[in-house]
Amino acid sequence: MFYMWNVQEVDDPMPFNAKVKELLSGLSTKASSNPKFYATGELELSSSETLYALTQCTWDLSSSNCKKCLDNAISELPNCCDAKRGGRVVGGSCNFRYELYPIVDP
Repeated sequence: MFYMWNVQEVDDPMPFNAKVKELLSGLSTKASSNPKFYATGELELSSSETLYALTQCTWDLSSSNCKKCLDNAISELPNCCDAKRGGRVVGGSCNFRYELYPIVDP
């Protein structure tokens, strides 16, 4: 597993970190039940700021193992991305990414 993150930090880390985890946890469930093992989503943080995220698993995993892999990756948030405006955790079988700008085409 490796981490990548935006070097810029948010002003109010506690609620931001909670929203990141909330969005990614929902996308973990969504991706693990999607035949393509992929999910994207967004969460409005304020009238001027939106959080964008994606979760993805490799196709060799079962649905339950995809969920476990993503949940394990999401548990790494405090180690990699605490208060960061964007971040990624990339593992051999799954990954996630979040940013404060759109990261996939609609």
